[in-house]
Formats: sequence, C-alpha cells, structure tokens
Amino acid sequence: MSHEVRASRKKFFTVDPRRCALLVIDMQNAFVAEGEPFETPPARAMVPRLERLIRFCREQGMPIVWTQSDHRPPYGGLMLQKFSAIGEQRVLWQGEPSFEMYPHMLQPQEAGSEYRLVKHKFDAFFETGLDAILRYHHTDTVIITGTATNVCCESTARAAFMRDYYVAFLSDANASFDPAMHEATLKNIDLFFGRVMSTEELLAEMVAAIVETSAAAQCFIQKPQP
Repeated sequence: MSHEVRASRKKFFTVDPRRCALLVIDMQNAFVAEGEPFETPPARAMVPRLERLIRFCREQGMPIVWTQSDHRPPYGGLMLQKFSAIGEQRVLWQGEPSFEMYPHMLQPQEAGSEYRLVKHKFDAFFETGLDAILRYHHTDTVIITGTATNVCCESTARAAFMRDYYVAFLSDANASFDPAMHEATLKNIDLFFGRVMSTEELLAEMVAAIVETSAAAQCFIQKPQP
C-alpha cells in the first residue's frame, strides 16, 4: 500500500473555470445555525471564504449547485432510524426551519446556471439530477464545498470521482463537527479521489487559467493571416 500511496499524483489536473462547477453542500440551518442538533461551528466560520468563491463563480458564469438534505418520510429511509433528531424531532424535513438554507450568507439564485438540488442521501448524485446538470454544462471538474466534510461532502466527492469528474476539494471551505474526521477526509481525498486545495489556491489557479486563455485568444487575433 505504501508504494501505491507514493504513486498517487497530487496535481493531476488544472482547475479551469470554463469546465467546472461549484457544489455547495448542505449549508442548512440544521448544520450551520447555532443550537441545532447537528451544529457545525466551523461551517459558520468558513462563510466569508465560501461567499468569496460564490461571487467569483457568479462573475464567471460558472454553474453553481446548492444542495439541501431532505430526510422526511418516506425519503429518509434508515436516516429516520439511525438519527433520533431526524426521526423524532423532524430535523432536516422539508418544510421545517432546519431544512432551510442558513440565512446569514449568500443565498441560491435559481436562474441560468445556478440550481437548488434536494437530495435524500449523503451522496448528492444518488437519485438526483446532479449528473444531468453537470453534463448539460459540459463540466469535467467539480469544486466541493460545504458540510459535513466527512459525510455528505466526502460521499459526493467519491461519487464524482467514480463518474470520472475531477474533484477539487477545499480544505478551508468544507467543515466538520470533528477536526480529526475533517483531516482524515482531506488526506483520503488527496490520496485517492481528487485534489485538496485552499480557497486561495483554487482562486489563484482559476484566475491564471482565465489569463492564459485571454492571452492565447489575443495572440490568435493578432496573428497575421496568410
């Protein structure tokens, strides 16, 4: 196994905003708001970084998909048994306050290339239209952000990789209720399922791709025609 790990490439693709989509996973009251059963304080702390990224993606016209977990019957399945807050307190049931997006941050703008996607399992691809959305926009790379790092975000990253999407997983724009689990997921993603990057690193790479594309286009325009 040690040989296999050493053979894993850290940077095996470049994030080009013309071919990627931003996934904002489950930034709902149940996880982000104070006092909620699944409260994840780091999710509130990362909001400024996430908002900076959302604004950049909107400026570039990139697809943005916001997911919301809905575990009400009959869709919740075993979630209703595994988690008492879901089964007994109606947490993450559509129509309940816990289901709604955290209000103290940018909100989805459902128009053009921006979507709100309701999911019923950890994996945002499972029995949803996510793959269809990405293919419609000719996407080959997904940027994964949100909460929880080691649950829905990691599940979605794995599912994306299995569908041959490049995965950019942000170390400082994913949040978990457990720091050790957060770090374990980052290591796992980096070794097997994608690239782990900071928000700053990602933005710099996308800006560089835009500059390079613009320069190439300018050279083509100025090139003397035969």
